[in-house]
Amino acid sequence: MKCKIFSPEQQRVSSWSGGQTRELYIAGGAADYAARDFLLRLSSATVETERSVFTSLPAYHRALMALSGTIRLAHDGGRPVLLSPFQVDVFDGGAATESWGRCQDFNVMWAKDAPFTIALEAPTFYPCQYNGVDEDFYYAYRGEFLVEVNHREYRLAEGELMHLEGAGYTRVRQVAREPGQMIHVAIQKRDTRG
Repeated sequence: MKCKIFSPEQQRVSSWSGGQTRELYIAGGAADYAARDFLLRLSSATVETERSVFTSLPAYHRALMALSGTIRLAHDGGRPVLLSPFQVDVFDGGAATESWGRCQDFNVMWAKDAPFTIALEAPTFYPCQYNGVDEDFYYAYRGEFLVEVNHREYRLAEGELMHLEGAGYTRVRQVAREPGQMIHVAIQKRDTRG
């Protein structure tokens, strides 16, 4: 099992046309978002303008979760999707995507030819348990958490991202009594034997 924790100081912050993005994790290829040469990217962004246009990423799938605020998304001029906190929209990164509303969000971008599938969720009850997949990411959006992996405990402070590979059984619980929120991304490799 491998475990790595990324602190907010290790996360790159940049501007985009509608606000700011905090890159939490990037891997694969040259791991370069600007060059569009990566396999997987996790980020959290603020949408600070009432209307914005998303960057076109035709080689990628996207999953977007509203963390705070409410946002409406429309893809290729279709019917808008309303996202309240912790709801997810999965869409083609190449779709012409517009948004209305201000929020903070969590983004997962992965290459269309990636050899894995993605699940993005915000647990509603703690403690929560997972049986582990190939890779797990835990993002402490609000509050502090204890993550127990294979009988070892890790403390995850607000704003930190934990990356686990081959973890097996994992238990997540809050440290404080105040409501907190963890974001979980599960990655399961596809069976390419054919």
